[in-house]
Amino acid sequence: MRISMAKKIRKTNKELLTEAHKINYKLRSTFFYRKLHEYKTLEFSTTIMQLIPHSKHYSWESFNDWGISEVAFNMISKSDLNLIQVFAHPKLLREHPHLIGYYRNVAVLSQKAARYLSNADTKRFEEYNNPDITETQALSLSILFNEHISLIIETAFGLFEEREIHGLLFASTGAQIDGSWRNSIGEEAEKVVQIMMTQEVIKQKLLQAFIMRINGEIETPTNDNIAKIIKNIKEIKGLMLTNQKSILFSGEPDLIIIDKTGKSELVVEVKGGTDPAGALERYGASKKSFEHSFRENKNVKTCLLASCITTEVEQRIKGDKTVSKYFNLTEILTDEKFKETFMRYITDIIKR
Repeated sequence: MRISMAKKIRKTNKELLTEAHKINYKLRSTFFYRKLHEYKTLEFSTTIMQLIPHSKHYSWESFNDWGISEVAFNMISKSDLNLIQVFAHPKLLREHPHLIGYYRNVAVLSQKAARYLSNADTKRFEEYNNPDITETQALSLSILFNEHISLIIETAFGLFEEREIHGLLFASTGAQIDGSWRNSIGEEAEKVVQIMMTQEVIKQKLLQAFIMRINGEIETPTNDNIAKIIKNIKEIKGLMLTNQKSILFSGEPDLIIIDKTGKSELVVEVKGGTDPAGALERYGASKKSFEHSFRENKNVKTCLLASCITTEVEQRIKGDKTVSKYFNLTEILTDEKFKETFMRYITDIIKR
């Protein structure tokens, strides 16, 4: 008999709105934290500090040609800051393209603004894909960043400190994260569930190794690397388990448990949308995914995690034979009891 964790009372519009706000703000919090690591904002200062002992290898004789004002240059030269902490150097950008993100944020420019003003797509350089940056691009971006940084320094009235660089970094990063949030609610719900699942597998001592998205590389978990890997959950393709099963983080469905022969045992769809008006559409997309899974394997189990489900859609789910199990995502994220029930359901399938 199929059991639903969804409440059996009719939800009012007010209750649906309250649920929408709950899950929206919870997911927003995790989204900001996850993106802070994904954008490598916390690593920038460490990289810059490692370069400072080698700063004599960067000549600043042509600073006027790189968008740096004389007033700003003299202020930083007389301060306790190193020039490379503040200004972009074309040579440094060619050597370390990912630091484009550092100088762009100190200049308080979004990726979109930088692309518009320089005709260079900074995103591909910032994502550590190690693409070559041309001489023209390095010069163009240096001028762009330094012009904005110079103006900021000139308005500092003679006092510009390291803590203000950190402030600009995080303020700019926060603005970029906030700008991308509205289109990422569903994606963040998937990532939160993937992290929850990974943590449970570790807790149950079932984790053998991480399957990474880049070239399918295998990362063996250690006390030193496990936290860093999980914080970058986007880079994980799946988990190899000690009992020869695996969990794959996919796109559709969002999560798959496969047995040692490669057959799907459980497919999970995560729908974190917060608009009740889109509940039917989210359910329809899940149903389509489940039907495809059943065509491949008639014995597969299906599980739907959804938020802000209207009474009408909930009744459809209860009568839908393609949905083996349904959990309210908001309840899982706000109530430990519901989270434990969901995790027990998943681990029972993993261990059987």
